[in-house]
Amino acid sequence: MPLKTTVDERISGLLAKMRANGTLGHDDPDPQAALAPTDVIESDHPAVTAAAERIAGDAEGAEAAQRLFAYVRDEVKYEMCPNAERREDWRASAVLEQGHGFCQQKAVLLASLLRARGIPSAIVLQDLLDHKIPPHYVALMETQRLEVHGLTAAHIDGRWVRLDATLPRKLVEKKGYRLVEFDGTNDAVLQETDAAGLPHFTLVQEFGTWADMPDEVVEHTVALEFLHLPEFKQVAQKHGPGM
Repeated sequence: MPLKTTVDERISGLLAKMRANGTLGHDDPDPQAALAPTDVIESDHPAVTAAAERIAGDAEGAEAAQRLFAYVRDEVKYEMCPNAERREDWRASAVLEQGHGFCQQKAVLLASLLRARGIPSAIVLQDLLDHKIPPHYVALMETQRLEVHGLTAAHIDGRWVRLDATLPRKLVEKKGYRLVEFDGTNDAVLQETDAAGLPHFTLVQEFGTWADMPDEVVEHTVALEFLHLPEFKQVAQKHGPGM
């Protein structure tokens, strides 16, 4: 049975709702406003602070950010069919404990670890076209667009950089993708082509940057019809991550 709405209809509705709520059109936030914990960016949670200390060790600034980025990228598995029923499922401590999450959850965890080390961080949201989503997922999603893709922004050495820790090294190597690496200075985002030079990710639009995960985006994600289809969950269990 076809989905009740198209991706364009869903995005249009999300943006209209955010515009009405005054939460749309965010530029990079003031770094000082991107340091405090929130209900999901749990930079003061004991498990998060302990993990940040263990992972970053004696590193500070860009080097600490590199270590934290690599940890979230590689040690937190990517989940194609996430546990995303309520806002609490985005909490950094929950993602850390379960050891897996989808893009938004991994972005929140990285933001939390960065703040725990005194590095301002934020959430970036995009509409992203993924040319590599396998047909068995596309048949259920009815699109190849990741309509509310999440990544992290970090304020390092006086400037904001984008950090996308979505795809683990093992998955990238298995699928023949290009690994996203952070050199401590430049943006680290999903690559336009795979290892063979074929199209992979195309940015359709970037919605903005927020000091916290917007409620409207959580509600939009929870309401995604295909995530609740039994067939989608079965495919995810059988095939694993599809990006």
